Amino acid sequence: MSDVLYEKRNHTGILTFNRPSSLNALCESFMKEIRDALEKAEKDAELRALILTGCGKSFIAGADIKEMYAKDADSIFAWSALGSELNLKIENMKLPVIAAINGYALGGGLELALACDIRIASENAKMGLPETSLGVICGAGGTQRLPRVIGESAAKELIYTARRIDAQEALRLGLVSRVVSAESLMEEALRLAESIGKNAPIAVRSAKEAIRFGRDASIEEGCLFEREAFRVLFETEDQKTGMGAFIRKEKNVVFRNK
Repeated sequence: MSDVLYEKRNHTGILTFNRPSSLNALCESFMKEIRDALEKAEKDAELRALILTGCGKSFIAGADIKEMYAKDADSIFAWSALGSELNLKIENMKLPVIAAINGYALGGGLELALACDIRIASENAKMGLPETSLGVICGAGGTQRLPRVIGESAAKELIYTARRIDAQEALRLGLVSRVVSAESLMEEALRLAESIGKNAPIAVRSAKEAIRFGRDASIEEGCLFEREAFRVLFETEDQKTGMGAFIRKEKNVVFRNK
């Protein structure tokens, strides 16, 4: 059976990490398989959102330490590039990506979750970046994304101490947007994906691009980018459909992604 399972429910893709015997630890072949599955999802024009989750007790428990330990400085640089590029791919996908964190999301697993647009967690989830306890630091974006998500001071504490946190603390820090029971995690993720999918796909993509651009831009540059995206959307069929339906007080609007 594949280490990455892919299914589609209406307009939502679900990618499940399926190495439960290793707690879905990231090795080179597994990262390549995740990359391939993401590329498959990207090509599906019917998808409005993508959910990433894990099989068993773990989202992704981290990197495969045994595989890493055998490498030297040069080979580990190439190995970490694979993980870094995978997370950049997730971050740069046009689709909104939801991480449904079902258990352990440690090290490389949390780095991957941080690349997603939205993170929700089951109440039994555990998160952290333990790399400093192993004599290294993050190699796939953890030191860059965590401070942007929860703030520099809180991120420094978690990275320097290698401390694991539970789902409720992750919620307080803003690392996840909601915490639900383990039994209802996928139901909640699907409901969230469907809520996104009801809106105009072009507008959702444009919003994602504007948020991403603004992260590294001045407020003036970000606002200019936003205004231009706003202008371009007035050339779309979806804008006419959405605003027209509002004026006519119509419900159950169907956007055609045009």
